[in-house]
Amino acid sequence: MLTKKPKKKNEWIDEFDVIIVGSCKPKYMLDPRLSLFRVNPVDGSLLNTDGLYEIKALEPNGADKFLSAGKVFQGGNWKHLQAMLEIEAGEEILYVGDHLYADVLRSKRTLGWRSAFIMPELEEELRVFSKNAPILSSISQLRRLRDELSIFSDSIKKEKNEDFSRKLKEIEEDDSLIKDKLRCLNNNYHNTFHPVWGAMFVAGYQDSRFAFFVQNYACLYTSKATNLGLSSAARAFRTMSEMLPHGKLIADCTTVYKENTSSNDETK
Repeated sequence: MLTKKPKKKNEWIDEFDVIIVGSCKPKYMLDPRLSLFRVNPVDGSLLNTDGLYEIKALEPNGADKFLSAGKVFQGGNWKHLQAMLEIEAGEEILYVGDHLYADVLRSKRTLGWRSAFIMPELEEELRVFSKNAPILSSISQLRRLRDELSIFSDSIKKEKNEDFSRKLKEIEEDDSLIKDKLRCLNNNYHNTFHPVWGAMFVAGYQDSRFAFFVQNYACLYTSKATNLGLSSAARAFRTMSEMLPHGKLIADCTTVYKENTSSNDETK
């Protein structure tokens, strides 16, 4: 008969180098004057510490000596954390949080920490996105068709032959029909995510304000923190290359690039 091994009280503490509770975000990342208290895990009582001064006074190996007296704390600020972990630069920390403002934006913009944004809604967003990929493909094709009609219209205006007016009118009619179809498809696509708000990351044909902050302040984002365990500790996450519209146009294999050989310079 198997017997369960008795668990030691507060044994979860052994899994961490430092534990901080009651940190008062986002003040923890903004106010360097917040005091650090050591917590007694047995009864929850608090003990005053001298924070950075105490760590420096215990040198050499001040951080190790400071943590040997107890590694559960309440309050403090980012300077205490970096000193206890013996970290010089903020980029050595990966801060994982589920609040875009209090966690991700503040840790990245104020302290320069690496940030991972936890967004539980992402799984449902991806499921709906995958299910409606054909609609999105149709929208992209129709938008490309409108661009081609515009280019064709420009070429006709340059020629100005006898069918000039008739062809332009036909193009305008076709463009109007495509625009109406696009409006219907786009509404249907956004309604599949949410009948009022639509997709989280898209507003019309552009990134939503939410997507802007995620892209600019979250180094990583995922649906749950345990997903990080699917990668090794040595894994390097690299940013995707970004391009302006002209770069995307040239990178498109269907684009035919014609170099402008005309010159305004006069040869004397």
